[in-house]
Amino acid sequence: MQNNVQSEKLYTKRATFYERFFVDSLGWGKELERFFRGSDYLKPRLKVLDAGCGTGVVTRTLYRLTEEQGYAGIEFHAFDASPQMLDIFQQWIDKHGAINITVRQADVLARHDLPPEWGKYDLIVCSTMLEYLPKADVKDALIHLRQLLCEQGILLVFITKQNPITRWLGRAWWKANLYEEKEIAGLLHRSGFDRVEFKELASGWSNSIMVVEATVDIDYG
Repeated sequence: MQNNVQSEKLYTKRATFYERFFVDSLGWGKELERFFRGSDYLKPRLKVLDAGCGTGVVTRTLYRLTEEQGYAGIEFHAFDASPQMLDIFQQWIDKHGAINITVRQADVLARHDLPPEWGKYDLIVCSTMLEYLPKADVKDALIHLRQLLCEQGILLVFITKQNPITRWLGRAWWKANLYEEKEIAGLLHRSGFDRVEFKELASGWSNSIMVVEATVDIDYG
C-alpha cells in the first residue's frame, strides 16, 4: 500500500496543477469528450462509477453529454483517495447543481470504503488511476471493480502506455507505473474478464494512453 499512500500525497499536493495542466492545457478533457461523443456507451437510466475520479473530468464530461442528449435517470458515483481532488470536483458539482452525482473519498483496494448500495454498475470508467497502484495490487483492484459491475456491465480503462515521453513525465514527475497492451490485457483476463478490446484515442493521445474495454461473458446455462 505504500505506493498508493505516496500517490495520494502527490496528487493532494498537485491537485490544482493537475486540473490546469493535464485536463485543461494538454486538452485531456476535450479528448475525453471527443471519445465519448463517438461511442455508444451512453443511454438513459445508466448507473455509472468513476473509479479514481480525480477532479472529476470523466464524470463531468459524461454528465454534460447526457444532459445535452436529454438522457434521463442517469446516476453517477465517483470516488478518489485525494480529498483535494474531490474538493475541486465537489465545487464543480455545486456550481452546476448536478444532483445526480455523488462523490466519496475511498481507496479502490479498500473494499469497505464504498457504501453497500454502490454496485451493479452498467459502466465503470477507470481513467489513469491503475498506474498509481503497486503493480502487485492491480489485479485485486480489477477484481473489485468487476464485482461492482452488473451482469452486462462494461469496465472502461484508460491507462498510460510506456514510451519515452511517459517514462519522463509519467514515471519521473507523477510516479506512475507504465504498461504495454499485452500486460494490461493479461491482468484483465486474470481478474475474471472474458472479453478485452482496445479502443482508439486521437493520434496525439494514442501514443501515450491506452483505452481498454473489458466485459464478462454471461453464463445462460
